[in-house]
Order: sequence, then structure tokens, then C-alpha cells
Amino acid sequence: MFRVTRFLFAIVACVLMFCVSARAYDFRFDVATFNCTPDGSDDHFCQTQFDHLNWVSTNGHLLCMGTDAHRAELNGNGNFLAAYYNSLSSLYGSTTGDQAADSIENYIITNFTTTGVKTTWVAINEISGSLWPTNAGYRAWLRTAMARLHQTYGHKIILFAPFANPANNAADWVPLSGNCYIAIEKYLSGHDINASGNSVSWCQSQYQSSKNSYTALGIAAGQLFLAEHFGQTVAGTAWGRAGVSYAGWDNAIIARSTAAHNVGFAGFIGYAWSKNGMLVSEADMVHFEDTYRSKTLP
Repeated sequence: MFRVTRFLFAIVACVLMFCVSARAYDFRFDVATFNCTPDGSDDHFCQTQFDHLNWVSTNGHLLCMGTDAHRAELNGNGNFLAAYYNSLSSLYGSTTGDQAADSIENYIITNFTTTGVKTTWVAINEISGSLWPTNAGYRAWLRTAMARLHQTYGHKIILFAPFANPANNAADWVPLSGNCYIAIEKYLSGHDINASGNSVSWCQSQYQSSKNSYTALGIAAGQLFLAEHFGQTVAGTAWGRAGVSYAGWDNAIIARSTAAHNVGFAGFIGYAWSKNGMLVSEADMVHFEDTYRSKTLP
């Protein structure tokens, strides 16, 4: 009996160790692809912006990049590298689902094995907003591609989804989410948040509504990320800053980050840090990164 008990204890200990190692870092991701144009350009992302997203934290977090050139800088601050793939829709119609997965894998090997082993995490942009709702062939293609990337190539996938409140196709959503995390693009703009009085409860109700829509389809809450847009967008835009003042954008980032944390998504991914339609200075862009980093996510 003692031997059996000790054996069972060892199994439990191994399982716990695996769980701890699997979540040794925060599930907080940011897309950080370089485009080092002159200050004030759109789009614009240079070393200083990278440095401010590559902050030192207790557990570490991940940046999704276009190559592995900055791996050592990330690791030096206790952070980790993920791949970013931006052209999923271009593969449909010219590849099978398996071939699409192979193409993405080849992209990762080409761009993310120069300074170390290939990345496990990959953020993929995005499910087609026009094809997914009505095209069963597309849905099957996407399920096949994500299954091969995860099951054959061993990737952990964050798949951007441009649907705030889906209500159909549960038979496709559920198996798809079995092979990837769904990053819900529930973008709350600076204008709309300011109009709410920078209400955390208003932001929280918007995010909760989206989360509820996905779980109602049968998707596990543990597979749902929130994606948010941090672009310096102009007035009239439904996402990002939307032309609000410097203080207004600060307040909006704080309110929606607090709300997202309260809802309790499995992970968070920041998007469009380089977008600068308002043509603000790099110093301003860095300031807003620092506002964001001060908030606890996910």
C-alpha cells in the first residue's frame, strides 16, 4: 500500500509540475512587428517601442514578432518569443487545409530558427469575416489547418476572430477551438469608452457579452482570449484611439484593461501597436505602451 501511495503521489507531483511549467509565464501577448520608419509615420514601430513592450515582469510574457532576431533581448528580460503570421486568408483557395498548415510551418522554420529552436506559440491573423459565416468548405479547411498545426507540428495557436457575438456554426467552432485559442476581436474604441464616461462597468459588459456568446456555442472559457486594438486611429474609426485626446486615450486604455481583467479571459493579446493614423510622435506611442503595461492582464 505504501508503495502504491508513493507511486500515485509521484504521478500527481509530475502532473502538477507539468501544469506549473506550462503556465510559467503570463498568457499576455502583444504583436510587435518592426517597421522602423521616420518618427511620426504610419505605420511606425522601432527599437524604443519594442523595448517598452519588452518590460521585466514577475512571470514574463510573450511578444509575437516577424522573425526571431530579438529573441535574446526577450529572453534576457525573462520574456518569450512567439511567431506572428499575417496572411491566413491568402492561403484559402490555393491550398488544402493540410497544405496551409505546412505553409505556415515552413514560414515559422524559415523565420524563427536562426537564433534558436522554432517557436511553439504562433498568432494567426485571421478567420475570414466573410467566409466563415456562410461557407462550410472554408470552415472545414480552417479546422483541418489548425488541427495539423497543433497536432502534427506541436504549435500553440492564437487565432484572431473578427466576430464579437457569434451565434451560429457551433459544430465548427467547438472542434476548431480544440486545437487553438480563439482571440475575440472585441475592439472598444477610445471614442466609445470616453463617451461612456470611461466606465469600467460599461467596458466589462461589452467584453462579457462577447465571452458569453462564445461559451454559449460550447467553446470552453479556457480557450478564449481577448484581442484589443492599440492603434493611433483617427476620429470616426470603430477601433483603437479613434481620435480622442492624449488624456482620453490614457483613460480609455485604463478602463478597458481593468474591465478585461475583471471578465477573466484565458489570455490577452494586444494588436496594432505600430498603427499611427494620427501621426503622433514615437514618444506619445511609447507613453501609451507604458499606460498599458501598468495594468494587470489577462
